[in-house]
Amino acid sequence: MRTTAAVAAVLAVTGAALTWAPAASATTAECVSQPLGTAGLYAEFVEKDSVRHADSEGAVAVGGDATFGKPGTSGFSVGSRLSDADLARLPGGHSLVVGGTLKANGVVLVKGSGIAGKVVDNTGGAGFDVDGDKVATGPSPIDFGKEFTELRKLSAGWAGVRPNGEAAGGQDGRSLYLTGTDAKLNVFALSSADLEKAGEIYLKVPAGSSTLVNVIGASYDMQAKPTTGVWISDGGAYVQDDYDRHTDAHKSIRSKLLWNFPQAETVRKNYAAWPGAILAPNADVTMGSEGTYGPGHINGSVIAESLHTVPGAETHRMNFTGCLPEVTTPGPVVTPETPKPTDTPAPTTPATEGTPTTPEGTDSPSASPSTPAAPATPGEATTAPAPAPSATPEGDLATTGSAIGPGVVAAAVAAVAVGGGFLAFAKRRRRTS
Repeated sequence: MRTTAAVAAVLAVTGAALTWAPAASATTAECVSQPLGTAGLYAEFVEKDSVRHADSEGAVAVGGDATFGKPGTSGFSVGSRLSDADLARLPGGHSLVVGGTLKANGVVLVKGSGIAGKVVDNTGGAGFDVDGDKVATGPSPIDFGKEFTELRKLSAGWAGVRPNGEAAGGQDGRSLYLTGTDAKLNVFALSSADLEKAGEIYLKVPAGSSTLVNVIGASYDMQAKPTTGVWISDGGAYVQDDYDRHTDAHKSIRSKLLWNFPQAETVRKNYAAWPGAILAPNADVTMGSEGTYGPGHINGSVIAESLHTVPGAETHRMNFTGCLPEVTTPGPVVTPETPKPTDTPAPTTPATEGTPTTPEGTDSPSASPSTPAAPATPGEATTAPAPAPSATPEGDLATTGSAIGPGVVAAAVAAVAVGGGFLAFAKRRRRTS
């Protein structure tokens, strides 16, 4: 496996071997709001290249080249859920920033404007490249090199914060319980290998608290077990992460949840919904697998060295709003302990949170034929249950594949004919995954 210069720098600071250090206590370390800086304003913040389809509800920034949409298959829309206040905070007021070349097929800026070093029509003459004149050419308003130098420092520094939460394995041999009780900040440390072993992940922390999950290792693959979902509890019943059906308490926990991958060079996400922000400043992050297990959404944001997704994968505008310790000089990484076995039986999900068998972002169960129906109680099954709720009945781009045609330029929300079929490119106002 390659070792990037960035990873080498992190290892030089933290030590190639993972060693315990008396790092600052999570309960006493100074808390910094908006700790991700400029990157925290974006649903996708990528240092190098990005290949994307479907849509991002928030703002998107790419330091290298961006290939958005695929001729005859998909387009890419940006910023459908940005508010005027969101736009005002973005550098240059742009909802889309591409430092290099934007290779565009059906790119629609629902809200805001864009800027790119160069725009190239990637449609092959089959349609439109960019909606109207919303993307100008010019220098990037973001210094990606400077931003990612700071992000790598933050990622390495947070990996040295001593855990105050407990990680435990379930009776079923496939569940992972992350339990924290601190009203302000709950910190967990896991090896990527232990996280990969989790078929289901259960997070219980007080509503309103911030959560930092440090995942230590050179790679992480969510499909290894596979992991079929994340359940969240504020002290009551566990609720499987979903798009927009949770209580305010559950949404608060999700918006203040950060998964930190300080050493990873690859992070691969499967079809299940992933709540919270992903900070992987040295990694190529992949969402979904075309023709294998389908796309998967992130109910949060992603910060990565590079980003590649299959058609249908989305990022939702749920940026990190938590508070994390201030980082000055990164110390040694905390060695993750193997989750201890627990006698706690797998929790029962509420009856109203029924779990369909269709993988997230797909049109039919056939997209994941190896995934059986979910059991009534998560963790009862000896095989993987079905993934998170994912039906997208209101015509989102993941369901339609973002298929587009020239007619969408006029309004960016009109129904258009592609391959003889009419597909809506309108942004729905609610999803279920």
